[in-house]
Amino acid sequence: MRKIVSFAVIGMLVIGGLGAFVFNEAQAASQSTEMRLTVPALTTHPYQEQYVEVILENTDAYLMEAGKPVLPKMVESIELPFGTRNVRVEVVPRQVKEHTLAAPVRPAPALMPLAAAQNTVMAAPQGDPAVYAHGDYYPSTWYDYRVGCGLNAAGEHVTHVAVHFYPVRYAPAAHSLMVAGQADIRVSFEQPSRNPFPIVDTYDLAIIAPGGFARELERLVEHKENHGVRTVLKTTDDIYSEYDGVDEAEKIKYFIKDALEEWGISYVMLVGGLKSQFWARPRDNANIGARGWHLPVRYTNLWDEPAFPLQEDTIYDPGVISDLYYADIYKAGGQFEDWDPNGDGVFAAWNKPNVENDTGLDLYPDVAVGRLACRSIREVKTLVDKIITYESGPCDESWFKKMTVFSGDGFLDQVDLNIKWDTSELPDGEYTIYAQSINDEDEEGPLDVVNVTLDKSAPTDLNFNHDDHLKLQPLDDAYPAPPIAEICTVSEGDVLGNTDYHYEPGESEAYLNWFTHWANMDYTDQVLTIRGKSYDPQPYGNLTHIHVWIENSQDQQVFSAWRNNTEMFYEGEWAVGDHVVKGRGGGLYYMPEDFEHNVLYTSNGRLTGQPDVLEAWSEGAGFVFMSGHGSPNVWGDHYPGVPGNRQYGSITGLQVTQLRPWFPYVGFPAFPIDSLSNGEKLPVAVIGGCHNSQFNVSMVPAVFHALHLFFRFIPDNYMWTYGQPVPECFSWRLVRNPDGGAIASMGNTGLGYGVPGRDCTSGGGDAWITIEFFRQYGAEEQHVLGDAYRQCQATYVTTFDMTDLGAGHTKTVQQWVLMGDPSLMIGGYE
Repeated sequence: MRKIVSFAVIGMLVIGGLGAFVFNEAQAASQSTEMRLTVPALTTHPYQEQYVEVILENTDAYLMEAGKPVLPKMVESIELPFGTRNVRVEVVPRQVKEHTLAAPVRPAPALMPLAAAQNTVMAAPQGDPAVYAHGDYYPSTWYDYRVGCGLNAAGEHVTHVAVHFYPVRYAPAAHSLMVAGQADIRVSFEQPSRNPFPIVDTYDLAIIAPGGFARELERLVEHKENHGVRTVLKTTDDIYSEYDGVDEAEKIKYFIKDALEEWGISYVMLVGGLKSQFWARPRDNANIGARGWHLPVRYTNLWDEPAFPLQEDTIYDPGVISDLYYADIYKAGGQFEDWDPNGDGVFAAWNKPNVENDTGLDLYPDVAVGRLACRSIREVKTLVDKIITYESGPCDESWFKKMTVFSGDGFLDQVDLNIKWDTSELPDGEYTIYAQSINDEDEEGPLDVVNVTLDKSAPTDLNFNHDDHLKLQPLDDAYPAPPIAEICTVSEGDVLGNTDYHYEPGESEAYLNWFTHWANMDYTDQVLTIRGKSYDPQPYGNLTHIHVWIENSQDQQVFSAWRNNTEMFYEGEWAVGDHVVKGRGGGLYYMPEDFEHNVLYTSNGRLTGQPDVLEAWSEGAGFVFMSGHGSPNVWGDHYPGVPGNRQYGSITGLQVTQLRPWFPYVGFPAFPIDSLSNGEKLPVAVIGGCHNSQFNVSMVPAVFHALHLFFRFIPDNYMWTYGQPVPECFSWRLVRNPDGGAIASMGNTGLGYGVPGRDCTSGGGDAWITIEFFRQYGAEEQHVLGDAYRQCQATYVTTFDMTDLGAGHTKTVQQWVLMGDPSLMIGGYE
């Protein structure tokens, strides 16, 4: 675990394309380096009949700003010596050619919250007129770059230079692409004046904990030393007496900085959560929780509201816990990164009213940080016992070489069928609307049949209808199923009369209707817009064709329309699975070939509820990956296509507690997650969803959250528990389970983000960073837990725009917390 910092250019990681360095002859005193990129072959493909999609071979990185063209990019990560100053990048495109397109490039969807609420207002994936109505090229430049300090894949402290090269630029009004065949990159810089890190490391792991936990932790120190992990234990009391800082969290951060520079540590284990499961104070002020904590947490001040408003005077999250604060020690130039660059006393601010944004936070981890959020000595003992047992020998391959995944359909990304039936020339009478979907295997699904009356002497009487769940009864035994066609915009017995009608179903009637307007009802000037759904409820059944035709009472066909290649992705299943879309696979895709796949999808009929999760988890596995929706209390997801809307289409996967302040007051078992009985067959668990790792909950504040839901004048405490008395969050409850659960977990402390549809694995947010863990373990062979985890954070920061207006990318990396031992050898020691 020795780290060596070179004073030459260390190397390059190609993330988004193909390239090769062209080095200058100079070595340690070099002030510049150059490289040449070769752009892969470009292809275009039709997309939803009115757009095209632009693809570069072997590229999985894309420029994606909501409402603006989706274009491929190449991301090059160049490593310079730690502390390098005055970095300047110049990119010169070569072999530029112009191409003409027959259709516009498709616009990007928004990076959006995984738990959209009723009446949400958000940009639909439609072209931004500011871009699509003009002849200027987008993006406006050929490249962009950012500079930061952090660890590389080998655990060395370096300066990261992330260059985003845009080889394809698009002028919408001219239907023109400019495409570069090559690009020359030149990076100039000044060498650092010093190397602050020791040549020989003294310790590998620093454990930080309150003094009351020290006795139990000494056993862990001895265990780590016996396995060659040199470990030091430091109490919070000692840190507070020895270090200065604006608060307790900053004092701990300064200690970590010293531990890096004096001892050369690679890992930091924070031991301590809230002081009570019953009633604990989660937050002292906007920046910190300390008084109610055994070990303090830093809160960000990143507000979601301006980009994604729910309603007036409300927000999604007023900042979330971020243990990345303790890992991000340095910024560009090797200076201390305090997360308050403007010095206004508000940490990691973004979009907060009357507060200046903290732009340009470094965000690259300089050490791997994990937390054991223990609330008692008993929990400390449990975790020490679990870690020692897990690492004391190699895990039995009969269960370790298995990865269990749970998921379903995250969003209803149904395209708008937008079928227009003009009734103006038809006589009054009875008409029957038929719809049928066909998948790519030519399997035909059941007919959807709606009888309506055309009566131009009567007022129009239309009703919204969404009953595809009735075609699949019972839902928990229906999948996989034939392709489904569902007409929603008229109901049985409706009257098409002499008045116009328009209705926009809300979230409670049509999930995510605001996203693509797939369910809006419209009858104007005797033209009925037929809208609905078409989907193939089987694993990876993302493509269908739907035929809609209408017959009169004499069985004569009076209308016919097709919508071909309609897409619907079951996002979570692609995130956890072994298929590839837009160059990026799911979690299973990157795992070693000798791992068994235990796949529980809603679409394959194996994930129907909590008993399925409990049974599969209790069999044991080396890894568990869940991707869906969540809260501190529960993880779950939807059946494919979300049949009948969320009240019918949602399933509960696993709960912390079934206690509740309403009748019936308890479900059995009261704590389902505690009934996991996998013993020592402990997985590393990656949890995709909102708030599953929000480890600031306790029972009484969790109940108080319900008061705000019913009485809006009561301030929101942002527990996201909907009134259920949750003692500890989902992810931590898995880890602290003494009879099983998990050896470690990763998840979000706040509201997760995702991208619907075909961009689900490549567009960033929760799915991208969770998939990246399995790519780091399987493809990059990062087999120490903290190494794989911090490389997920680093590659995310390198790949995405961390200044995006909605701050979804920034929040994604800030809130993704590791609950477990960062120095853990995955699979145990030989």
